[in-house]
Amino acid sequence: MAEISVIVPIYNIEKYVRKCIESICTQSFVELEIILVDDGSTDSSGKICDEFREKDSRIKVIHKENGGLVSARKAGLMAATSAFVTYVDGDDWIEKDAYDCMYHDICNYNVDAVFYGHFETVGQKDRVVLHNVPKGYHDKESLIKNVYPQMIAGEEFFSWGLFPSVWDAMYRREVLLQSQMDVPNEIRMGEDAACIYPMLLQINSIFVSDECFYHYRQTGDSMIKTTKSKSIEQREFYLLYKNGNEKFSRLSHVYDVRSQWLYYMLFMMIPRADHLYNGYEELPYLFPYSNAKKGMAVAIYGAGTFGRRLYSYLKKSGVCDVVAWFDRNYSELQEEGLCVISPEELPNYKFDIILIANMFANARKQIYEAILKKCPKATIGVIEDTFITEKETLKAFGLLQEGEDISI
Repeated sequence: MAEISVIVPIYNIEKYVRKCIESICTQSFVELEIILVDDGSTDSSGKICDEFREKDSRIKVIHKENGGLVSARKAGLMAATSAFVTYVDGDDWIEKDAYDCMYHDICNYNVDAVFYGHFETVGQKDRVVLHNVPKGYHDKESLIKNVYPQMIAGEEFFSWGLFPSVWDAMYRREVLLQSQMDVPNEIRMGEDAACIYPMLLQINSIFVSDECFYHYRQTGDSMIKTTKSKSIEQREFYLLYKNGNEKFSRLSHVYDVRSQWLYYMLFMMIPRADHLYNGYEELPYLFPYSNAKKGMAVAIYGAGTFGRRLYSYLKKSGVCDVVAWFDRNYSELQEEGLCVISPEELPNYKFDIILIANMFANARKQIYEAILKKCPKATIGVIEDTFITEKETLKAFGLLQEGEDISI
């Protein structure tokens, strides 16, 4: 019997899925059950899965109607027969010795789950992402003392605790099963967080490592990156928030992480404020920047997910005139076709305000200091913790109903 079940949800990723499956089949650890879940693909992804099954007897293929990432993971988990389970998204890949190391750690430390860092891979470049909780072994006492207080988010907005991904970890099947099956299939944003964080409150031990084996491919093609209407996006985020909040309320006797969950929701929703903030168009300023008035000439610093969405919104709506867009990784971004320029050009442009389009507290501080060195008199727009957590903001995002009282 295989020691590890590897579950791979797959949907319309024919361009990448071969590399993914090959990276699993060629693992130095061979006692694997490889479960490929074709979630109703309309391209050749399903056929590719069948081709690999013919070559490797360890592979099982499930063809199902399209139901989304959560339903695909559930189908794989229900088919899994091994004591230990891990996931790989079908457009990603793993290092050759990944499961040798994971299996050693989960057995050696005799824990319920092991967590690792990962690589965010864009083109040929890798960026290391590590969990921001103490490394090493944690029993229940240590989880309560050292992990739960920052499990989802730190005190500043925003900093990760344990990064919410199911795929850079390995679990005992029995501890993962209930948490995964409790995630509604309708959740299409924050699927990993809806599973991982409630599970962590219920398990007794983990091991956290700063080793990295998993390559998370940054593309627009994966099953979790789709363009959605405003009403659908609002409904999905509300479902995610309510589902998580109900679970965390029931588990608050272990540790109350509901304020951290609110931080996480704001982290996810602020870059999408043009869709998710009720009354957004009527605001006299450009949320989340209280000092950015509509009609201003603005520059943007940051071309990640938030910066791209902000730039696109301003260009389409015309509520502010974007005079320049800066990012320190401008050369790579230009190769993607983005009109981003070097921060060295900052003194050459005139603007009323420059907006720091970055959700992470430490990065915002570094960018703020870099701007002042180039333009000491610049007016800078930053995300303010107290501003975004005001009750009116929470109400506008649907995170606080009339009569409720939440403190962060």
